[in-house]
Order: sequence, then C-alpha cells, then structure tokens
Amino acid sequence: MLRWLLVPLLAAAPAFAGDVRLTVSKVKDNSGQVSALLFAAEDGFPDQTGKAAYQGRVVAKKGTTEILLHDVKPGRYAVSVIHDSNSNAKLDRNFIGIPTEGAGTSNSAQRGKPVYQKAVVEVKEGGSVTVELNYW
Repeated sequence: MLRWLLVPLLAAAPAFAGDVRLTVSKVKDNSGQVSALLFAAEDGFPDQTGKAAYQGRVVAKKGTTEILLHDVKPGRYAVSVIHDSNSNAKLDRNFIGIPTEGAGTSNSAQRGKPVYQKAVVEVKEGGSVTVELNYW
C-alpha cells in the first residue's frame, strides 16, 4: 500500500539544479578568454550579460575549451559564446559591424545576427551543450 502512495510523489519530484558542461570547439588560439551566457528568454540574447540566467568565463584553450556551469536548473536555454581574445569582456567588431573575434550559439553555429529561437536547446541536470565558434 505504501509504494502506491510514493509513485505520485516521485512522478512530481522537481528537477534539481546541477552542473552543465559547455564544450566550445574551433577556438582559434590560447589568447584571452572564452565567455558563455545562457538565456532562459529572448530578452537580452545574445550579449546582454545582465539578462543571462547563467554565465561562465575561462581561459581560452586552442581547439576545444570547456566551461563548467554550476547549479543550472534544467530547462530550455539559448547559449551564446565568444572568444574574447583581448579580455575586454565584449565581442569586438570592425567598422562595419562584423565580429573580429570568434562567436557562436547553441544548436549549430549561426552566421549573421543570432536568433534566439534557433539557438534554444534542452538542458538537463548534468547535461552538456556543444557550441562551435565562427571567425569571420
């Protein structure tokens, strides 16, 4: 009898926050840092750090750089990543607006202005997301 009472409780158990591993591929060199932002809503995507639900920053490593984010609640997020090669905490652009540093989003790299809906991925507790950088 007791086990029948536990079944509804287990089914309704909330998902717990956990670590999420971001794997950033095609990092051009070891200069600067790689920064990632996770957005739970379109507002602020892809670059307004104050509107991101989670953020992380690590020293760049040529090839593949990993960022471990802690206490991320499972859900749907869009991820944006930059290779901030001069460590000025922003994506630098040339005089016509083309990025001069690497950038990418979840759900395959997008060229041009990133679109939130195209970048949304399901993030699970203990999950991982891969983002490929583009350099123009």
